[in-house]
Amino acid sequence: MSKRVGFLGCGKIGKTMLHHLLDQGEHTISFVQDIFFQAEEGMTFPVVKEQDTALLAQTDLVVECATADVLKANFDGILANSDLMMFSVTAFSDPEFEAHAKEVIAKSGHKVYLPHGAILGVDGIFDGRKLINSVSIVTTKNPPSLGRTDTERTVVYEGPTRNACQLYPRNVNVHATIALASLGFDKTRSMIISDPSVNTNAHKIVIEGEGIHFELDISSFTTGGVTGKYTPYSACGSLDRVLQSNTDSPFRFM
Repeated sequence: MSKRVGFLGCGKIGKTMLHHLLDQGEHTISFVQDIFFQAEEGMTFPVVKEQDTALLAQTDLVVECATADVLKANFDGILANSDLMMFSVTAFSDPEFEAHAKEVIAKSGHKVYLPHGAILGVDGIFDGRKLINSVSIVTTKNPPSLGRTDTERTVVYEGPTRNACQLYPRNVNVHATIALASLGFDKTRSMIISDPSVNTNAHKIVIEGEGIHFELDISSFTTGGVTGKYTPYSACGSLDRVLQSNTDSPFRFM
């Protein structure tokens, strides 16, 4: 069944998904909301700089790949009209927004999908969350991607995931997703390392629980900025699953 898809933010990840849908030709792009987006030749959908309720009313799914602050500012309007697939998962580290978002989701009847992004197996972690006792995540990136100029390997943060998300909201959506899928932002432990010798985004996730031990080592070459090479392709897979999904769950990891 054909769906109408809008984009909130359309940088590197967003453009990959946008072209993915255009190449498929099965679904319609209803709009792109991004102050920097430049439409290419042959793109006939509306490009807007701020939320347009008339366009939202004609949209089945909004794909957010902007920032946590942009997501918060547009969240209510989106959920009043459509489902949402969001990448700025660190927004939920704000307890007030998390509580508000859950109320909005419950009242709206629409669904929020969390793509697995750079992580493998997040659906399995979510399914086994009642068995989990401890979760730790170590992320290593080069200094520029963290907005730093370190000349040697430096641990820039160690502690609860909630604070990591608030300090580095564009860099630790992996941490936020794992926290939501497992023990929450306060019980999940995060470490962020700035290392000038690496050109990858690396995540080591260790999960311990009742009769279980998981270790995930994930490394992806950077494409510039904060995004690893694997993430845009992963995003397209998540988008395909969302568009094909008939789940009744209002809050689902894809």
